[in-house]
Amino acid sequence: MRPEPAAAAGPWIVYGTDCSYYTGKLEAYLRAKGIAYRLEPFSESNLRRCARYTGVMQIPQVECPDGSWLVDTTLIIEFLERTCPEPVLHPITPAAGFLSRLLEDFADEWLWRPAMHYRWSFPRNANLMAEWLSEHVAERRVPTWLKHRFWKQRQYRTFVSGDGVAPATRAAVEASYLDTLDALEKIFARRPYLLGDRPCEADFGFFGPLFRHFCCDPVPGRVMRSRAPGVHEWVARMWNATPERFRGAGMLEKIPADLADLLALVTDVYIRYLSANSTAYARGEQRVRYQVQGVTFEEPVKPYRVWCRDRLHDFFVALSASDRTVVESALAAPAAVQDLATPAPKPVENMIATLPITAESQRRAVDSWWR
Repeated sequence: MRPEPAAAAGPWIVYGTDCSYYTGKLEAYLRAKGIAYRLEPFSESNLRRCARYTGVMQIPQVECPDGSWLVDTTLIIEFLERTCPEPVLHPITPAAGFLSRLLEDFADEWLWRPAMHYRWSFPRNANLMAEWLSEHVAERRVPTWLKHRFWKQRQYRTFVSGDGVAPATRAAVEASYLDTLDALEKIFARRPYLLGDRPCEADFGFFGPLFRHFCCDPVPGRVMRSRAPGVHEWVARMWNATPERFRGAGMLEKIPADLADLLALVTDVYIRYLSANSTAYARGEQRVRYQVQGVTFEEPVKPYRVWCRDRLHDFFVALSASDRTVVESALAAPAAVQDLATPAPKPVENMIATLPITAESQRRAVDSWWR
């Protein structure tokens, strides 16, 4: 627990779990902000209670001391940067701020697939994680072995084989992790965080998969320790971040000149995927096919990621001409810039209520696979 800012009174309750991608991302942010919280392991009953307010069955969700609710880690971070401004963990210039958001979105959404692949495709990992998930369904009075089998089959079918991981794409999926490690290792050899001397949204975005999945799960953890010890050190540094560590750190103002390898993953792969997903959604299709990394992926169309792209587009076109020039120079990818500047053929209406949520949701709760 860390000292809380004046804007918060009493500990916040984070419904999640200590092996969760997005829970870890949010916890690291709250620790860095000095916001006291209590991690409450999710269960079917407390998730149903959360969903009464937020409309979603997913983790993490936050119950605030005043009884209001927060959901979606990206929006939670934006909300808290506005309402609990110290320490500042967002770049203070628009161009660097946009880049931080873009990198966070890439880490949140594109690295999800290799994170789930490494967790559920390898028996050693899958057995361990099935046992862990089974602890969260104690209300189900069925044999433990049956819970294990359910989770292994459900997670693999939904998030691995059901999300585009196949013999033809497996090497490309694993390359997303390896290429990310290589790009980050070069950056962390020069400075402690992605954009400078304090973390920002981009760091917390990458922390989600790189901590609870890639670092802590046995198979990808071994890869990280041998291939990218600097990334391994950064993971520990992020988890150990406190407000005191940033008191003398300079604000994040500039886009570093050494992000080319990391940004190439975003422009050559992720932005192309976002556009394909958005187009398929506009056509009313249930699945999207697209080519990146030399292979053809096929997966379900995800409205949440149309919404992600809509937000990136809105942030990009809101930049001044001079700030757009700075971003375009950093991306060095005219096709990707054109994609960002082009509105979706069919935008998704706001999928989440404005934070904080103060009244019960009027819609039927949806599962976390909405993204």
